[in-house]
Amino acid sequence: MQYLELDTRLQNADLVITAEGSIDFQTPRGKIPVEVAQRAKQYGLPVVAIAGTIGQDARVNFDYGIDAFSTILQEPCSLPDAIADACDLLTFAAERVMRLILVGQQLAELEQPAALSV
Repeated sequence: MQYLELDTRLQNADLVITAEGSIDFQTPRGKIPVEVAQRAKQYGLPVVAIAGTIGQDARVNFDYGIDAFSTILQEPCSLPDAIADACDLLTFAAERVMRLILVGQQLAELEQPAALSV
């Protein structure tokens, strides 16, 4: 983290997006996304993690500073296919995350949000 000057970068951030191959119950046990999230929380920043896969008990990460997570996969595929398409998959996942953030921002800007009718 010291080589990334993470704390300096966090001081000027509004949102933190981190990534990991797999987000699961082991992520809080020394993986980078939780370290990034815990540092981001010192600055009051929201944290989104993008992962190749979402594994067993991934929700535990909410207790360690990750506010939301999303997978890059859009459908089941082989590991070689995921690796070959990683750039496109990651780009589309980041776009989906940012679109959701924009929806949240639009909702926050409403004076009184209308109730959802089903």
